[in-house]
Amino acid sequence: MACPTPVERGYLVGSEPLDHWLGAAWSEVPEQVRPAVVDHIFGVDLVTMSSYAAAKARYVLERIDPDMRSDFEDVAQDTMVELTATLPTERIRHWKALVLKKLQWQVLQDRRSRTAEKRHPGQRVDYESAVLVLEDHRCGDAENRLADRAVLHDALASITHEETAAVLRATFVIAPDGSYTDVQTTGEVARDLRFSQEKVKRLRAAGAKLLRDAVRAQLDARDRDNEETS
Repeated sequence: MACPTPVERGYLVGSEPLDHWLGAAWSEVPEQVRPAVVDHIFGVDLVTMSSYAAAKARYVLERIDPDMRSDFEDVAQDTMVELTATLPTERIRHWKALVLKKLQWQVLQDRRSRTAEKRHPGQRVDYESAVLVLEDHRCGDAENRLADRAVLHDALASITHEETAAVLRATFVIAPDGSYTDVQTTGEVARDLRFSQEKVKRLRAAGAKLLRDAVRAQLDARDRDNEETS
């Protein structure tokens, strides 16, 4: 009987046990152990997962958003970036079901954003639901909208990872008078920062949770202040 490989035993020689990377951000995993980490957590290599995502993206788009079926490769790539931005907290038994679920979520998000843009010409929708929490606190008057943009400014300033913060700042375009908020595309951000689009997508995916948490903390603090002064 052949001896199991180090990966099959759950570790690589001279490194942390592979379970150490459960729940970790992709950017935290050393590049040389990423293939083993993916195989350990998902039970399959990243190339196989990506190929499956591309094949299934055609099917999902045809069923949910047929007008965009030619964009299946971009949808598959976005899905894989989202899937690995923060690794699962436990090992996955059915990786195909997970990929398909993420694909469906990605297509629905893209369609929702495109539909919202048609309803509000010239205004893009905040990406990755990062600041949709603002809508829950917004009362509709100009003063509150300006305050919410100040919250977004403060939340962006709280991101400490330099490249992630740069991507997030370049993503959001906020008029000095607070009259509108726009969101740049991946290509626009990549051009401005001279990063690859793949790097921008990875950093935006990793930064989305950080920004959501920062915005929520800012809004919760503001709500507490309002309660104390009321």
